[in-house]
Amino acid sequence: MKIKILKPNPRIRRPLLGLGLVLLFAQFSGLPAQASAPEAEGGDGGVAMIGKVAFVDHLLNLPADFAVMREKHIPMMIFFHASYCGYCNMVDDRFLIPMRLDPEFQNRLLIRRVKIDSDTKYIGLDGQTHDYPYLANKLGVRGVPYILFLAPDGSRITSIQGTAYDYYGYYLSQDINLATDCAKTPGQSKCDGRKDGPGL
Repeated sequence: MKIKILKPNPRIRRPLLGLGLVLLFAQFSGLPAQASAPEAEGGDGGVAMIGKVAFVDHLLNLPADFAVMREKHIPMMIFFHASYCGYCNMVDDRFLIPMRLDPEFQNRLLIRRVKIDSDTKYIGLDGQTHDYPYLANKLGVRGVPYILFLAPDGSRITSIQGTAYDYYGYYLSQDINLATDCAKTPGQSKCDGRKDGPGL
């Protein structure tokens, strides 16, 4: 499967509001993502926990993640990236890594990382072990960076791809708000992201 790097696109896909959010995200500095922490609320080693799973982690066990999502009524944000993608690193450093340290986002969603060119395996909702290209193909990911939001039932809510870097923080904040609202109150028409691709 070929995945292309999505270049920043100067077109704005939504009305431009809240540029202050971009500045807010930019002022945080972050740490690299860590692997799973012990199964306890609060965890240790600095990894925040939500129920029995880490708040931010590599995608490794979908059944465990979805059990927590259903229990807590929270969505999952999946960040598809690649080692050869410089734009992915910029998005990661400026927006996603700071989120792991910001209490505003904890208990609102699970953040999962998928490096499409790694040999990492994960347990799918079918109980089988798969590789990351399988997941990218299943979810219709055709380029990186790509951020996808899933509801606790596995349906697609929304996604971000190829948007202008200067407005990424705004789009990310808007989509997090949409996804958390949809996870708490499913069935709203605004929560149906099927037009942009499949869910799980």
